[in-house]
Amino acid sequence: MKVSLAPPRLDVLDEIAADLVVLTGFADDRPLVGLTGLIDWRLNGRLSHLVLTGFIDGHFRETLLLPSGHRLPFPRAVYIGMGRRAEFSPQRFDDTCRHCFATLRGLGVSTFAMALPGRVGLDVGLRQALAGWRRALADSFSAAELAVLDVTLLEPAEVQRELVEPMRTLERDLIDLRERTLR
Repeated sequence: MKVSLAPPRLDVLDEIAADLVVLTGFADDRPLVGLTGLIDWRLNGRLSHLVLTGFIDGHFRETLLLPSGHRLPFPRAVYIGMGRRAEFSPQRFDDTCRHCFATLRGLGVSTFAMALPGRVGLDVGLRQALAGWRRALADSFSAAELAVLDVTLLEPAEVQRELVEPMRTLERDLIDLRERTLR
């Protein structure tokens, strides 16, 4: 598994080669925020239009796969609803990650970009979020599938500094898991 870190900026997104970008949103986020808001802007408000027409509303585990056209380097995007902000908890974070990875696995995606779900404007601790994200990865993909994953985690520069060593540890742990499984 390869994990790269990049800031969530349009100029950086244009350089990422991935099959898909994962977008998450709360039912009560209007306008859309974070990576989802940034991608929505690039898509000329397509996601906002879907929200305004009631096609999507951000309820927990709502899932929408959409083509990105030629506006993004990713041919597809998947939107995952996280419910209402007031209902978001560490358990809901873990459940969101598991649902996200189960969706990606079902789509046969091995290269994707995403931000840690629900961290914008909330008090979900970075280490706690990373631990939940890691557990969800290990629970959702087989060792062989983990071996070929190529993930770009889109987090601000100040957060990236805190993620470098945990990401290296994650990669080593997943390699160890794969080797134990193959024995």
